[in-house]
Amino acid sequence: GVDTGVRTFEFTNTGDEELVITNVRSSCGCTVPSRPQAPIMPGQSDKIEVQYNMNPGTISRSITVETNAKNVENGTVALYIKGKVVEG
Repeated sequence: GVDTGVRTFEFTNTGDEELVITNVRSSCGCTVPSRPQAPIMPGQSDKIEVQYNMNPGTISRSITVETNAKNVENGTVALYIKGKVVEG
């Protein structure tokens, strides 16, 4: 199949309060993050989708996820995408 460049990061709220994802931003304009708009309740799972352009070459991107989580500094978590796009 054709790779569309979409990658999914699945996560679960392991805390005892609702998890709110306030912002998702990428290190460059070639990623298009989508994020859950509603709070994620304790024990519930959700996902963040990231898409990168499929220009041939090496990919190294970081996505910054801003949340109300108390177990990480400033509630911020970094996601990383690394790989290589080759001509089909």
